[in-house]
Amino acid sequence: MSAALLFWCCIALVAYAYAGYPLLMTLLAGRYGHSPFEHDDGEHLTVVIAAFDEEARIAARVHDILDQDYPADRLRVLVVSDGSRDGTARAAASVDDARVAVLELPRNVGKAAALNAALREVDSELVVFTDVRQRFAPGALRALTAPFADPSIGAVSGELMIAAAEHGTGEGVGLYWRMEKRLRSDEARLGWLHGVSGSIHALRRRLFVPIPAGTVLDDMWMPLQVLRSGHRVWMARDAVAFDRASVSVDEEFQRKLRTLAGNWQLVARLPWLLNPFANPVFFAWCSHKFLRLLVPWALLIALAASAFAEGTFYRVAFGAQLLGYGGALGGLVLPRLAARMPLLPAASSFVMLNFAALLSLPASLAMDPSRLWKKH
Repeated sequence: MSAALLFWCCIALVAYAYAGYPLLMTLLAGRYGHSPFEHDDGEHLTVVIAAFDEEARIAARVHDILDQDYPADRLRVLVVSDGSRDGTARAAASVDDARVAVLELPRNVGKAAALNAALREVDSELVVFTDVRQRFAPGALRALTAPFADPSIGAVSGELMIAAAEHGTGEGVGLYWRMEKRLRSDEARLGWLHGVSGSIHALRRRLFVPIPAGTVLDDMWMPLQVLRSGHRVWMARDAVAFDRASVSVDEEFQRKLRTLAGNWQLVARLPWLLNPFANPVFFAWCSHKFLRLLVPWALLIALAASAFAEGTFYRVAFGAQLLGYGGALGGLVLPRLAARMPLLPAASSFVMLNFAALLSLPASLAMDPSRLWKKH
């Protein structure tokens, strides 16, 4: 294969992963997509919060959930303290409400094992999963549970709204997240959604499959198991949770690295993901998740190929790539300055995302990806 052909193959892969596939989903969803039947039945539900050393924030989070406009006699909150070293369990138990229960684990076992322990205590039809850091918008629980009136729906994702950060990278991350949410919405309408927001999602209790200890992406493990059961995963865009953007480039990078390493971990733990006859959303999963893990390698090969290909066009392309990467790196080093320049924050976020993707495979092979997580 000539250097020029290799260059264009790599560019095509990148373009398809980030532009072609989202556009295809929008077109298909507009023509063939459909929404589930929704009805606010007020089903019995349990909101599960896995917490580790969250004494300062857990009580406020529990009150935020109890303040939801949801039938009081059908709502329960279960806080599982994952071997916390502070007073997390005590602070949660201090909430004077009979609907609140606390499960205190004697040692830190990780989020996946903590969720497994919590689900053994749940007997409601529906389970809602959330984290300590976020807050729910009014009506979030009703909007999240209404799609379960359709028996084909096995899991529902809410929508995470990220507040703007002061640094320029936050703007770029916000643009990426808006595009990601649109793509997930289109996938949901086609019955191909295979990931949910860990900040706000719900599941039929009977469809829960225990999560292997150390699994990083519980918010992908659960919907993938739901899809294998023959049910759909829906996205309720009116079920909103609020979160803040990362306060630094390093924090955002660590989040991305953890998530992307977790994708490789899932491939190892669920090898049927690579089997088009066993994976019910093989096309969507490959296009949305797997190809994005390959994009940084394609970018590196494209850069090298343009350096060796003959012709003025490829010399210009090589220089343009170097200039673009240099500018993007400058935006990461000086995010406040980058925020004043159109498109530079988005370019910086793209480079950071793909650098994390580049490191994700060796990171997942060299260590337990769960150790890449830091509590923020």
